[in-house]
Parts: sequence; C-alpha cells; structure tokens
Amino acid sequence: MNLTILWSVTVSIYLVGGTIGAFTPGLIVDRLGRKKSLILLNVFSLIAAIFFGFCKKANSYEMLIIGRLLIGFSCGAGAGIVPMYLTEIAPVRIRGAMGVLHQLALTSGIFVSQAIGLRQILGSADRWPILLAAIGLPCLLSGCVLYFMPDSPRHLLLNKKDRDAAEKALKRLRNCSNVDLDLDEIEEEIIEEDEDDEQEPEWTLKSILAADRLRLPLVLIIVLGSCQQLSGINAVFYYSSAIYESAGIAKQNIQYANLITGFINVVITIISVGLVEKAGRRVLLLGGMGAMVVSALTLMISINLQEKVTWLSYIAIISVLFFVVGFAIGLGSIPQFIGAELFRPGPRPIAMSIAGFFNWLCNFLVGIGFPPLAGVIGEYSFIIFIACIIIFGLFIFKQLPETKQRTIEEIYTHFKRRSTRRNGTARSKDTHNMKALINS
Repeated sequence: MNLTILWSVTVSIYLVGGTIGAFTPGLIVDRLGRKKSLILLNVFSLIAAIFFGFCKKANSYEMLIIGRLLIGFSCGAGAGIVPMYLTEIAPVRIRGAMGVLHQLALTSGIFVSQAIGLRQILGSADRWPILLAAIGLPCLLSGCVLYFMPDSPRHLLLNKKDRDAAEKALKRLRNCSNVDLDLDEIEEEIIEEDEDDEQEPEWTLKSILAADRLRLPLVLIIVLGSCQQLSGINAVFYYSSAIYESAGIAKQNIQYANLITGFINVVITIISVGLVEKAGRRVLLLGGMGAMVVSALTLMISINLQEKVTWLSYIAIISVLFFVVGFAIGLGSIPQFIGAELFRPGPRPIAMSIAGFFNWLCNFLVGIGFPPLAGVIGEYSFIIFIACIIIFGLFIFKQLPETKQRTIEEIYTHFKRRSTRRNGTARSKDTHNMKALINS
C-alpha cells in the first residue's frame, strides 16, 4: 500500500472511530447505565492498548489502525457519557465545576502524553509502541475505580425504577445519611418529565426534532460542539512549531515550547474550575471566544509580516498562548458539559449523541481540510475560523441562557416558556393574516 495513503488512513481512522462512537451514548447508557457504559469503554481502550503495544513486534500496520479505530470509538462515546454522568451525580452548586473537571482530565492527559512523548523519553523510533500502549494504565485504573463507584441516581430512578438503589447511591455521593431532599427533587423532576412527555415513551432523533421546546437546546449544543472544532485551535497548534522556530527557538527545543503550551492549557483549565460557578458559563464562554478572535487576528497579521518585522515573531508566540488561554476558559471546557445541563435525563442521551456526532464530524473536516487549505492561502485560513467564532458567538450570546446555580428543571422551564411564546406569536400572526384575508 502507498505509504502516504497508509499514513492518512492511520491518522484519520481515529476521527472515524470518534464519529461512530459519538452515536453510542443514545444506544447504551439507558440500558447499561452510565457507570457500566464507561467501564465497557475502558475495555475497548485496553484492547486498543494491547494492539498498540504489539503492532511493531508483529510488523502489523493493521493492528495500529484497528487500535486507533477502537481508541477513537472509546473517546467519541466517552465525550458524551462522562459529562452526562458527572452532571447527574453532582449537586447544583458544583455542577459546572464538575463539568470542567472532565476537560481538566483531558488537558492533563494531553500534557502527560506530550511529556512522556519527548524524544528523550518515549518519542523515539524504538519506543513509540510503549508510548501508545501507555494509555492502558489510566484505562485500567479508571475501570477499577468505576467498579466501586455508584451509578447515576437519576438513571436508577428513571430507567431502573429502583428507589432503594438511588437512595443508596445518593448517600455515598453526598456522604450523609439523610438524602430525602435530593431524592424528592429527583422524583419530582421525573414526575414532571413524565407528565410533559407522556406521548414520548422512548426518545428518538425524530421525536426530539418534533418537540418545539427541545429544538433550541439541540441547536445550541450542536453549535457549541461544532464551534469548538471550527474555532481554529488545531490550526494554531499546526502553526505553533513554525512560529516558535521563526522566533529563534532551536528545532530540538521546540518540543519543550509545545510542552509549555500544554502546561498553560492545564493551568487555565484549573482556574476555570473555580471560575465557572462564580463568573458563570456565558461570561467564560463569550469572554474566551472574544480573546480567541483578537488573538487569531494578531497571529494572522504577525505571521504575515514577521519576515519584514522580525520582532513580530514574539507577538505571534504571545498570540498563540493567549489563543490557548481563551480556548481553555471557554470553548475548551463549557461545551463539554453544558449539553447535559440543557436536557432532562430522558432525551439527554440522544441529544448528547447528536451533538457529539457534529463535534467529531467538524473535527474530521478540519483535520482533512485545513492542511491543504493552509498550503494554498497560508495564514489567511484563520479568517475562516475567526468568522466561525464571531457568527457562532453572536448566536450563543442571543440564545444561550445562564445555567449557573439553576436546576435542570428550571433550565427546561426556560426553554419551554420561550417555545410557548414563539408558538403564541406565530399563531397570533396567522390569525391576524386570516382576518385580513377574510376582510379583503
């Protein structure tokens, strides 16, 4: 097989697996539960780690490709199930912080991977299978810890109809013996959901699209997930090595500069954990997107002019770092969990699957489309990303409510009232037009 084609397949198959995996939450989480679903995904990841570890010894590129497909599938499904689980077990007062912890785990994992992937450690021609297989260690640890964790109380009540198990889970999660208030709140949410959705015994894509009150939340999480990938974060990392080199950093030291960038991403995400319940989701999201627009503009201008004005290469480095900061506090963390906040437990798995599919699809499109685009128009490709951030940002500014310190039921009521007002306005216009037609 042609080496270029083989490399392209090996790289892109991860995104294919992620796109397929994004559909999984809607298919398994209500049947298996959140906890068992995550344990199952860890099994897939462990199998992938075994394939990675032995692919070179077996001289099999097929094992490498299958491993990347499996790990992509696991990541795609986990991106929907993890925030769902965290949202359902967390008290309202720390729900946002718990959601950001998911992104913190991702950024920390990337940073550790960058560190052990240095050429002096595991990033060599001989040791790369060990680097890829190392993913098996956190997956094994995660699976063992999850085995002893309680499942989502909402899942136990809504899907399993097991009040005793839900109460037991809440007692462990809240670390107290009296959880009557939490249990009553969950039961009340389920009763109200059953009354509102009595015509939908089982949610599907068709029924979610048909429900007026769910259309806007669905569009919002699709927009947020798509914007996360269309913001240009991967493009910034694509250019970062060349930017560092143009600033005078020796080629052998660029890996350390990228490591510092990853460390900054982790630090800002840690700060976001504390800010999300104080500043709110909207402030961090829109503020971060604003910082990304300014940074991308500055970066584009700096790259374009740095050959004429040499000190602009340092401005380009600062722009990269500020872009990463803006992404970390906004689009990097908020879309990971806010989808679980905008939906009740019933339609939540399907909605998260749809949003996850668009997120991974956009990731795939950027992955295959950006390199040739950058080869043709260079740094001007950032104009597309800037436009996406601005357009999506305006929509989010107008349509996304603040969910800080609000229960899932309160958020649902907000969208239901908006839907009722829109329908009422539409009916009023239809009536007015009909009267005008009759009078004419």
